[in-house]
Amino acid sequence: MNPSELAHSRNRPSAFPGMGFKRFFSPQPLGSKTVSVRGIGIREAMPACLVERPQGTGDYLIMLFHDEAQIGTSPVMQPTDRPDTMMVWPPGKGQFYGNPRQGFVHSWIHCEGRRIRQALRQARLPLAEPFPVGNISHFQQTLLDVHAEVVSYMPPDEILIGNLLENCFRELARQLRGVDSGIQVPERLLAVHRLIAAVPDHPITLEKLASMAGMSPSHFSAQFRKTFGLAPMECLIQHRMHRAAHLLSDHNMTVSEIARQVGYEDAFHFSKTFRKHFGSSPRAMRQHGERPLN
Repeated sequence: MNPSELAHSRNRPSAFPGMGFKRFFSPQPLGSKTVSVRGIGIREAMPACLVERPQGTGDYLIMLFHDEAQIGTSPVMQPTDRPDTMMVWPPGKGQFYGNPRQGFVHSWIHCEGRRIRQALRQARLPLAEPFPVGNISHFQQTLLDVHAEVVSYMPPDEILIGNLLENCFRELARQLRGVDSGIQVPERLLAVHRLIAAVPDHPITLEKLASMAGMSPSHFSAQFRKTFGLAPMECLIQHRMHRAAHLLSDHNMTVSEIARQVGYEDAFHFSKTFRKHFGSSPRAMRQHGERPLN
């Protein structure tokens, strides 16, 4: 995913992914017992070093290593033999990581709360044990979205942030099960999926996506559905509708403006599609403060 695909989102780190970004929130803008976010780092570059925190940090530290590193819960760390490895340190676990020979890049989030604990447990992600990540773009996008919510609204919406992190954990778990089962998604299909997720507002046709994957439209549709469980255009609509549901929290935007933001020039067509997807119109969802269930 290149920077131009992400720069449209306000209050997001504009240097992503070429330069590092990190931010700790003090005092925390969101520090409830349900969801708490203390800090976020996106592709932060570190010098050659080892970080040792024997007592941990009292919250969950979820970290993605873009380069090879040593990772563990004690000074006896496990070296990784591949980049794009993730570690989830629970509260109270020692945090030991780094690379003493060369610099490394990592992305991370400090978070905790009842919903975080429940979401990690339901996703069955390994705790205190390194595991591979097949597609890093979803985790990075989640960090961007959480950061945007935290710095754009006061107070931030803890339900929305909880949804973002819960969906991220479930996606990581799905990837991990695929890796464990020896299932590897072809890169050309991953590239199409990343494009749909990154720019749902752009004009996209089935023919264009099939051409990008180097397949005929019928073969591409079958392979995409088999891999991701949705037809390509259904996947696009899903991303558009969830982006629209997020934008509805900004009451300075009209429904027509939101429709255009997610790729619909016709506000009536947008509202009809939104109702079909969520069972509620955009105005009703905004008026009653509803949150999408899917």
